[in-house]
Amino acid sequence: VVWNGMTLTDEVKNSMECTNAYCSNGQVIVTTDESKLDDPSKLTFAVEAGSAGEAVAKEKGYNANSVASQADALMEVAAGTSDACVIDLLMAGAMIGEGTSYPNLVYTLDLNEANGDEPENYVVGFRKDSDLTAAFNDFYKSAYEDGTVEKLAEKYGVQEAIVAP
Repeated sequence: VVWNGMTLTDEVKNSMECTNAYCSNGQVIVTTDESKLDDPSKLTFAVEAGSAGEAVAKEKGYNANSVASQADALMEVAAGTSDACVIDLLMAGAMIGEGTSYPNLVYTLDLNEANGDEPENYVVGFRKDSDLTAAFNDFYKSAYEDGTVEKLAEKYGVQEAIVAP
């Protein structure tokens, strides 16, 4: 099983059997000051190597430096070694603002929405032709209907991102 904020892409669909989406996501820009975004072409962005954030940054022609993780991208911005970063909306929501390690950072502009793109969908991947895919979909539907998914989403602050089965 592959399950950790895995974005559904054509490559993922071709490589494994995928569940229905359980969560939606997008890519956002994180910075110390929103006014820096007036001219993104002058900025240096930190992005996680191989991530959806890196793909969006490249698509937009941003000057992007690849780092090992989204957490590293945030550290780059906090340290001032990058002007901004592109990371997952869900990661930004959990890591930025009052009561976090990054209270002075802000996230802005959902790049997927700004492009008119659909939100990214998170799925769980299983080996091709696995019967676990249907079992997971059934489990998720039941947990959604009995309120378990909502309770867990509220606990972690991601209730707006859950996807109904």
